[in-house]
Amino acid sequence: MNRQQKQYKLGVFYGPDPDTEMLAQKFVGNLINDDEFCKACELLEKDVKCDKCREHLGNFSSSIFFYDKIGENVPDFIEDPEEYLPKSLPQVEFIIVVGIHQDLLSGLPEYLKDKNIKAVIVPVENPKWVQPGLQVQVLEAFESYGIQAAFPKPFCALSKELDEYNQEGFNITRKRNYIIDFIDHYKIGVPIVSFLLSKDGKSIEDSCVLQCAPCGSSYFVLQQLKAKYLDNGELSLNERISKAHHSYPCNASMDQDMILKDSILHVGGYLIRNAVRRELGLEEQEGQKLVYVVK
Repeated sequence: MNRQQKQYKLGVFYGPDPDTEMLAQKFVGNLINDDEFCKACELLEKDVKCDKCREHLGNFSSSIFFYDKIGENVPDFIEDPEEYLPKSLPQVEFIIVVGIHQDLLSGLPEYLKDKNIKAVIVPVENPKWVQPGLQVQVLEAFESYGIQAAFPKPFCALSKELDEYNQEGFNITRKRNYIIDFIDHYKIGVPIVSFLLSKDGKSIEDSCVLQCAPCGSSYFVLQQLKAKYLDNGELSLNERISKAHHSYPCNASMDQDMILKDSILHVGGYLIRNAVRRELGLEEQEGQKLVYVVK
């Protein structure tokens, strides 16, 4: 079935911080995919024209039933979160929650328990957004109400597979079939890519994104690899990927994260780099191993 034939309803909550709002706009902009969303090629190099690498993508604007900023002018400590959450909510299957006040986040499971939500995705692009203990607490509360949830850090770590970034009971609920439906439908999460190589296997002739980082960066990174030799030239393959990833740009935090033992931005860079290297049959080059301080 074409992913556009099934209509899932999606809602978005985002916090009032300008950086948070910008990230929410980028995630939604990637799903809407209008002509103004990505200007990265033109911005990166003079006289470079967009070659419409996103032209085949669908437009999910009809699936987005609300896009609400919440948490403006709230006290530092919120005793009753529901007082600051919307009084009514359109019926949706999925909700993305981007950088909201931690007290509002803690109140979401109770607020959503009777609203027939299938899954809630809470991307963590900044270590200040969700403390590990609160993450576990909220995840367990969602699970107790039969709502599936995921806390991908970064958003582009969201995967259908369980791995070091998707740990049951920490990043994701034990039941996750609806989260898998979310990934399959919107084709966002950990990047999955494909390449057409030259006959001698030394350069990339064309590329295809099968599953994109939620911010849309995967298309831009692959654009910067086309018609480039893999093993020589001014920049190495890893350097080209890193330069493109930063130039898009990735807007995840550069602050050190206590769980990742690295910055969230760097982890996003490892994920796209390893996706490219894996598809090219090259050995993956991992970032630092994660150290989980909460189980």
